[in-house]
Amino acid sequence: MKRLALSSILLVLLALPAQAWFSKGTVPPCDSQQVLANVAQRFAYADTHTFHWGLSIRHVTSIAETPEVIRSRSVIARRYCRGVAWMSDGSQSQVYYLIESHQGFASFGYRVQSCLPAYDPWHVYDSWCRAAQP
Repeated sequence: MKRLALSSILLVLLALPAQAWFSKGTVPPCDSQQVLANVAQRFAYADTHTFHWGLSIRHVTSIAETPEVIRSRSVIARRYCRGVAWMSDGSQSQVYYLIESHQGFASFGYRVQSCLPAYDPWHVYDSWCRAAQP
């Protein structure tokens, strides 16, 4: 009897659409200080270990979320963000970043992927960071 009840509950929960399981409420907003610090940290790591430009991101302004056009149901909630990154040498660059839920260690937390088109010589995120945009 217990197995039947448990399997019935599990069946009902699995039948819920993906939006019922994961909403954008589980993903931090684009202007979260943790997210922006992650973007700056990832750029600093790439510069220190690969490019050696001697640059860092000082701060990000004009932050906005790009609406996602949903074409398929996914259990991963995503926020597509963009802004203007002010570099340590005073220059500025467009920055695109993607925040994905349940992509951290053991599927807990979130992951941030970021791209600055002017500083992506190997086109890791495709030309002009298209992979980090919706």
